[in-house]
Amino acid sequence: MMRSVAYLSGVTLAFGVLTLSGCATVNGPQSAAGSSADPLAVINKPMFHLNMGLYDYVLEPVATGYKAVTPDFVRDGVSNVFSNVDMPYIFINDFLQGRGQQGMEDLSRFLVNSVFGLGGLFDVANDLDLPEHDNSLGVTLGVWGVPQGPYLVLPFYGPSSLRSLPGLAMTIFVGPAYYLTSAPAQYALTGMGIVNTGYIDGPKIRMVQDAVNPYVFMRNAWEQHEQYLISGGAVNKNQLLEGLELPPPVAGAPDQTTQSHESKKGNP
Repeated sequence: MMRSVAYLSGVTLAFGVLTLSGCATVNGPQSAAGSSADPLAVINKPMFHLNMGLYDYVLEPVATGYKAVTPDFVRDGVSNVFSNVDMPYIFINDFLQGRGQQGMEDLSRFLVNSVFGLGGLFDVANDLDLPEHDNSLGVTLGVWGVPQGPYLVLPFYGPSSLRSLPGLAMTIFVGPAYYLTSAPAQYALTGMGIVNTGYIDGPKIRMVQDAVNPYVFMRNAWEQHEQYLISGGAVNKNQLLEGLELPPPVAGAPDQTTQSHESKKGNP
């Protein structure tokens, strides 16, 4: 879907760091760069709660109804199509960052799914083990040394920053809705994308809402995930956990974070 109109995509970014770090709550303001500054918090916090309220009272009921009236294969196909629609925005930024191999992988994924997957309806690239990456213009600017600037929560969109704002314009021009000549078709495509995102990301949003401090949880996770993408994955465990207050380990219990990393390597 057109990422500029889906605030829930920010939740997806924030949740990415949770998978990497193996934690579920965050408490204590700390940016990925180690700064506790949040100069726009007086604006960000009300906007964060507004977005969560919109999800609770508008998008979640709609997504629940969508799930109730559509079979699994239809929802999977719709999700695949919108995921494929995002790929040009991703591989363009891959190349702008000078990451040629990643760019070719994402371009190949887009072409394979567009041609052999009937416009992305079927995820053929996944069967061919073509990896799927995440990217944005904000990450591209970060790769070339542009500072993040103040953290910013946008209405309907979610976590962002001053550095990421130009990326919103880029998503509009790259997204297919911009090139549709029919306004009703544009609205239908955008609305369907938002509903689909609400359905896909519902469990992740509820995890954010269940955190000790949901606002800080979202901010820290988003900033750290952004830094992870900028560094190309060259971030150690301590950097990922920076600013995250974890409960004290239970005596005799294994380190869950280490265990999650090892399990990805194929260790038992």
